Amino acid sequence: MIPVVAFVMGTKATVPVMTVAMLLGNGARVWLSRREIEGRVVLAFLATAIPTSVAGALVYTRLDSTWVGRVLGAFMLLAVPLRHLLVDRGVRVGLRHFPIVGAVFGFVSSLVGSVGPIMTPFFLGYGLRKGAYIGTDAPCTLGTYVSRGIVFRRHDLLTSQTVAVGLFIGVVMITGAWAGRRLVDRMSERVFLRVIESLLVVLGLQFLLWPAR
Repeated sequence: MIPVVAFVMGTKATVPVMTVAMLLGNGARVWLSRREIEGRVVLAFLATAIPTSVAGALVYTRLDSTWVGRVLGAFMLLAVPLRHLLVDRGVRVGLRHFPIVGAVFGFVSSLVGSVGPIMTPFFLGYGLRKGAYIGTDAPCTLGTYVSRGIVFRRHDLLTSQTVAVGLFIGVVMITGAWAGRRLVDRMSERVFLRVIESLLVVLGLQFLLWPAR
């Protein structure tokens, strides 16, 4: 969705629009998976993600972030073999790692709009699957969007137009979250992992070859 928003509304409006949309979309995911949220992971992640997302948003107000697209694409493509490497070597992501993950991705997400897919190996490496993965990822992401949304509002990047477009996309995403949750409930763990890895490859190639400008 990021390249589409960039094409229609321009690069500078992309992250503010997606911030509004993802507030609604991830809010729906939190509610639909509220019983499976791993609270300790959320707290460890947000403890560092919130301040770094604010810092990233402040940088975004002054920086052209076009070049970040290809970096993200490369990381997404590397995320798939990274997960397999962690599994093959028996390496598990522990709770102590999430403040580091939160600090890095809180900052980066404010520059590029959304980094949910490239956080995937860390949540999966911790052992979260299906509803637990979706439910735990959602409040982690939501916290970073709220903090950077405040920064964008103070710097006049959340105009009436960006908010209106973001709300429209967000309403559509609520429907998608509802449908997606019911689809996930019917998936085996093996199929779920294959779907996630396929999305990582597709999105990685998109960012690498056609980054938002």
